[in-house]
Amino acid sequence: MIKPSAEPLRILYVGARIVGRGCLQALLEAGANVVGLLYLDDLKAEITVAHCVFDDLIEGYGLHARSFISLNDPDLLAWAEDCRPEVGMVIGVSQLVGKDLLAVPGQGFIGMHPTLLPEGRGRAPIPWALIKGLERTGVSLFWCETEADTGELLCQAEVPVYYEDTAAILGARTDRVAARLLVECVPLLAGGQPPRIAQDDSRATLWPRRRPEDGLIDWSLEKRAIYNWVRALTRPYPGAFTFFAGRKLFVWACRESEDRRMAQPGSVVDVFPHGVLVGSGAGTVLLTQVQWDDGPEIPAGAAGLRPGDQLWGRHGAT
Repeated sequence: MIKPSAEPLRILYVGARIVGRGCLQALLEAGANVVGLLYLDDLKAEITVAHCVFDDLIEGYGLHARSFISLNDPDLLAWAEDCRPEVGMVIGVSQLVGKDLLAVPGQGFIGMHPTLLPEGRGRAPIPWALIKGLERTGVSLFWCETEADTGELLCQAEVPVYYEDTAAILGARTDRVAARLLVECVPLLAGGQPPRIAQDDSRATLWPRRRPEDGLIDWSLEKRAIYNWVRALTRPYPGAFTFFAGRKLFVWACRESEDRRMAQPGSVVDVFPHGVLVGSGAGTVLLTQVQWDDGPEIPAGAAGLRPGDQLWGRHGAT
């Protein structure tokens, strides 16, 4: 709980996605003084992964709020200035805050990125952490600049990555840490001298944007890499996929197998009621949940695949 003061810190909050809503709710429940809320318009949010609504929070807490499609909308600037914020927070929004809006709060804007910056600047930080097989990631609160994820750090916390994690599970874990850090930072901000720790650019890494078509499985990878690929891209993301007989097959879940039979990468080794065994560049993986592009999600054993069938992905014909 944030201790009340005679003049509570005036916060302008800009949010989208589940993480943006969760962090806002944590701030409100802790007693933060949110004087204005900008939330992503439903027209834009329909194409946003992990979209959720803010309506109940707006109504329940009587928030002064408006939606946005672009943070570069000139009308937003006057609206934000009327809120007279001392600090801004932008959480779960992929758009950069422009320099004019950045200048509205006296202290500037705080952003959140679910990595240990300067590691993992850029896009899709949760999927990339899993694709790369990391054993730890983190959450960073930082001062926003006109470039993405480069500003001085306010605080950080390490977050473990477990073998069984999917993108949704790891994302929920980093979301909870982000909410806790934001609540904890409010007294630091209210004190007027919050930390500003320069990032070490020599240690920076940049993770690129991911598109739905980037989910194509490379069966020449070893079994752990394929397992990481599938769990990183499963729901709420667009999914890992392969092709068979000209049809697209999404792989929503798989696991590494201890079966030692040798097979060409992408070749179906065996079919069981509980899954389909497929060769990789080193070892085998067991597909457990799949979906043909024109059908529902089903157990992999019911997909109609047979031993000897060849699944095609990267480095293979479709």
